Amino acid sequence: MISKRILIVDDEEGYRKVLSNSLTDIGYETTVATCGFEALQAMKRENYIAVLLDMDMPGMDGIELLEQIQKAHCPSNIIIITAYMCEDMARRVIGKGATKVIRKPFRMDDIKVCLNEIVD
Repeated sequence: MISKRILIVDDEEGYRKVLSNSLTDIGYETTVATCGFEALQAMKRENYIAVLLDMDMPGMDGIELLEQIQKAHCPSNIIIITAYMCEDMARRVIGKGATKVIRKPFRMDDIKVCLNEIVD
C-alpha cells in the first residue's frame, strides 16, 4: 500500500495549518516543518509520498532545500508552492527535480488534483 504521508514545509503558520488540516480531513497523514533544516530532519526519520515546499523561507530557501533533497536521494515528489515564481524559475525548479509548481494563493482543489496524480 502506498503511504499517504505528506511533509509540508512553509515558514508561514497559516499556510501550514490550512494545508495540514485540509489534507488530514481527506485522509493524508501530515507532518509540518517551519524551515528547510526541520524538513531534512523529518525526511531522515520518515518517507513521504510528497513534500509541499514553499520557496521563500529564511535560512535555507526552497531551491536550496530541493537541492539537498535531491543529494540525499529522498524518494518524494516535490510540489513547489509559492507566490514568487516566474516562468524561468518554474523551469529551473522542475529541472532540479520538482514535480509541479502551484502558485499562492492556491485553491485546495489544485493541491488535491496534484496529489491524486501522484498517488494514482
